[in-house]
Amino acid sequence: MEESYVTIVIIAITITLAFVTVYWLISIQSVTTEFEHLEVINQEVAEDNGHFEIKVTIENKGVKDVSIDDVLINGRTLDEYKSSITPQDIEIKPGEKIQIKIKLSKSEFDHGQLVHIKFISAKGNEFPILIYIP
Repeated sequence: MEESYVTIVIIAITITLAFVTVYWLISIQSVTTEFEHLEVINQEVAEDNGHFEIKVTIENKGVKDVSIDDVLINGRTLDEYKSSITPQDIEIKPGEKIQIKIKLSKSEFDHGQLVHIKFISAKGNEFPILIYIP
């Protein structure tokens, strides 16, 4: 009779461990499959009335919507450079491409300069690119 109790306890522990393992694997899978991945498809620089206009085409290669909360130019905000960005609110769905226009003042930037642009998502992920002003 005691052997049957031991067998029942061992089976119960085995089933419990199986459920815990499955739950753990599902939670890991949901965390690792929800990532943000932006890729620069094209970038152009043109001169425009006292400004350099940078056009960057970005594609969301990830599986989640990416919302850009901040853009830094050489580690500083756009306001510090008296620069502007279009569109203001950037949200990119998976598989979607978007063109972002950044106007930089010629008083702050010059020909032959490298510009480090960093897009920062709402989740805090950073997507840096380097652009050369010809």
